[in-house]
Amino acid sequence: LVIPVKAADAATDIVAALKAKGAEFTETKGVVTGVSFRDCTKFTAEDFARLKQLPLLKQVSLGLGCNDATFAALGDLPDLENLGTNGFSGTDEGVRTLTRFKKLKSLSFFHPGKDYTGATLPALAELPGFESLTVGGSMKFNDKSMESVAQLKGLKGFRTWHTGVTHVGAIQLTALPNLASLTLGHDLNPAYKAELTDDSLTMLSTITSLESLALMEAKLSVAALAKLKALPKLKRLTLDSCIFSDSDLAALKKELPKVDVRWNPPTDAIKQRIEALAQSATK
Repeated sequence: LVIPVKAADAATDIVAALKAKGAEFTETKGVVTGVSFRDCTKFTAEDFARLKQLPLLKQVSLGLGCNDATFAALGDLPDLENLGTNGFSGTDEGVRTLTRFKKLKSLSFFHPGKDYTGATLPALAELPGFESLTVGGSMKFNDKSMESVAQLKGLKGFRTWHTGVTHVGAIQLTALPNLASLTLGHDLNPAYKAELTDDSLTMLSTITSLESLALMEAKLSVAALAKLKALPKLKRLTLDSCIFSDSDLAALKKELPKVDVRWNPPTDAIKQRIEALAQSATK
């Protein structure tokens, strides 16, 4: 890629101005390809609009203060592939507008506000390359939201944890024919029905496209996890902060000899919360 001198000078000025206000940039072979705004409240609509003058901007990360107006201010970024948010306070209708990013592949929402439910996610199905979605830290994202996720038939990767999704909603994942990577975790709030139990493994063992599976913050038995041997493409299984043991791990590796099984033990605090949630699931 050859960038005209004037365009390169303009890009340099934009980067310098935004860096002075706290933006962070990443470069690939001397060209800016990513930008992160940890605190969007420090930037104006004009600041965000200037991003369209950066050739090959592929990744944008938006933090505190990100809302519908922020999305609108981004304008049209023709090469945007990855959009991440943390603390999004906008609405479902604002998310619908993301269909203008024709090359969008990946979208993530960490700790979105109460006005985001995922209701307009099906609109993203029109994007030919859209393949990865993450939602974490929102009780408004629930079983109804999973009906929307199920309409994104092109999804290859999906991650959700600390949300209002229960085992009932997770069943919607079986409608995704291309799902290769999945991360599923608890809310860790005993007031809600457990999302991950041994019964969940019966459903997960039917998603035959899975190559990588991560299960978070759950109490699962070796016998239930062994059902995953029905997945012909499974290469990696990660048990993150799950109640397990070294002997369980050894037994599971024997059941799944062709799978890279990894276990990250929970802290004492998380272990107590998992136990409380497991008890609530049996009531």
